[in-house]
Amino acid sequence: MIKFDKPKKSEYPQIANLVNTADQIYLSIYSQQEFKKQDCASESVEKLLEGEQNREYLCAYDENDNIIGYSSFRLKNSQTVWLSMIYINPEYQNQGLGSTLLKKVEEVAKKLGALVIVLETDKKTIWAINFYKKNNYQILSDENLKKHPFDKVLEKKQVNGRYILGKKL
Repeated sequence: MIKFDKPKKSEYPQIANLVNTADQIYLSIYSQQEFKKQDCASESVEKLLEGEQNREYLCAYDENDNIIGYSSFRLKNSQTVWLSMIYINPEYQNQGLGSTLLKKVEEVAKKLGALVIVLETDKKTIWAINFYKKNNYQILSDENLKKHPFDKVLEKKQVNGRYILGKKL
């Protein structure tokens, strides 16, 4: 039985290992140089501790209390939750766990009073784009980002080569 909860600080090394292992998929779309530039596979206990100041963490645990999924997100403004990352242990992928973890994050976002949840991803990450679309996220155009409730998502222009995906809650 899978359970979901906030991680303990003592579990941060497990989270860093999960993120850094799962990030290896980016080597299929990035050169080694781009991989480093994008800050892939660089999660650490120190970064997780720093992130506590403005982020929420939610983990998925297997029946032995091993972390098999992890998400990081933050309330960006009164109507927007920004999903920073979501990872599933590769051994547990394609079993619906990612969608379940995402739904749990959406429940927390609603409790925080958010109207929308958004994220940014590289246009080359077809697997991620398909995952979010399957979960009813849409690619937000510049026009979408000017209209309520997505009007407070970005303070500046979208980054070239990246998509903003979002969902109304």
